[in-house]
Amino acid sequence: MPTANATGLSSTDWLCLSFLEGIGPSRLSRLCTYLGQLNQPPSLSLKHHSDSLSLFDDSTSADTITYDLLIALKWPPITARQAMAYLSDGSLTKEQETKRDDTLMWLAESHHHLVRQEDDTYPEALKEIGVAPAFLYVKGQCDVLALPKIGIVGARKCTRHGRDATFQFAEQLSSRGICVVSGGAMGVDTAAHQGALHSKTTPTIAVMGTGLQHVYPNHNRGLFEDILAQGGALISEYPLTTSPRPHLFPPRNRIISGLSMGVLVAEASIKSGSLISASYAIQQNREVFAMPGRLTDPQSEGCHQLLRQGATLVRHVDDILAECSPSLTAYDQDKMPSASASLHASYHALPESSSSDAKALAILMEKDGAPMDFDALIRQSNLDAGIMMQVLMELELSGCVENREGLYGRI
Repeated sequence: MPTANATGLSSTDWLCLSFLEGIGPSRLSRLCTYLGQLNQPPSLSLKHHSDSLSLFDDSTSADTITYDLLIALKWPPITARQAMAYLSDGSLTKEQETKRDDTLMWLAESHHHLVRQEDDTYPEALKEIGVAPAFLYVKGQCDVLALPKIGIVGARKCTRHGRDATFQFAEQLSSRGICVVSGGAMGVDTAAHQGALHSKTTPTIAVMGTGLQHVYPNHNRGLFEDILAQGGALISEYPLTTSPRPHLFPPRNRIISGLSMGVLVAEASIKSGSLISASYAIQQNREVFAMPGRLTDPQSEGCHQLLRQGATLVRHVDDILAECSPSLTAYDQDKMPSASASLHASYHALPESSSSDAKALAILMEKDGAPMDFDALIRQSNLDAGIMMQVLMELELSGCVENREGLYGRI
């Protein structure tokens, strides 16, 4: 692990501060923001102990973080006192020492990371939000944090329509090189991750509302393993052993929106927690997309409310990409993982015996990327309806094209 950054605190220091009584992500964020915005980094003389701690050692650094400063940053008095004791001589309780040691052991394992704000892998977009995490625990591939991302959120108890539509949007976004970010919950979140995984092109990210040693819900453990197996990541701002608690889940929504160019609310009631994500997205100057539903469906009332308030109506994936095109052009392709650099290399090859019309249509569908309905294919290819039916049947039988609810896509 790196020893220190512009905040003057090492990775271990940040970990230990995060274990203090009464601490939380917002208080750590305020300290990180304060230290990072100083004209010059604190002048530190780091004292290395046998337990690998990096502590303040001189009078200048002692003046940098003071009890009064922490109180001004709205740290509780007991937390501020513990912080000053730690920064002066490394004092921790036995429980805090155990958490530190266990976390360092976890971080020593492959594909386990602690990503600080000053690290190159920390997403720039996340630094822009009001309460940017001082650091993130990451299990999986850190490279996915550099991909262009869209958040997808929605009801846990979603309808079949909402689940199927979410799956399709996520699959199409992933096939276009967009990393789908969601919260790993049941319902819409699960469908979003599954759709991205089904594309087998761009990894997906699950932002957890628990510590990474207590992933939740248990029912989705297999899904989380699939996310990791396909080059994705599980991320959290909470200590590893943090168990599920209701009040921890809403704050993680700011990370979903903060990471993303925009957030798609796929299905939500008026009281849905998904509207919290939309609210965060608005505060963070991100795009808000909403998928319309049946007028009589309570699970779509939240989406309809967002549409009335100015959210972008989403009918197909191009509605999302059109709004995000300025952000997409800003991404440095050289920094993207190889999984997205060769997005369409995994298409099923056409048999040599395929007709010329079938080959031409397959090339057209690869170039466009997004699934199209029958009429759109006719307009794009100039084939008449009779020949189009024969060509699509030929491609489906050869396993090169899939028909999902009237939309034909290259596979």
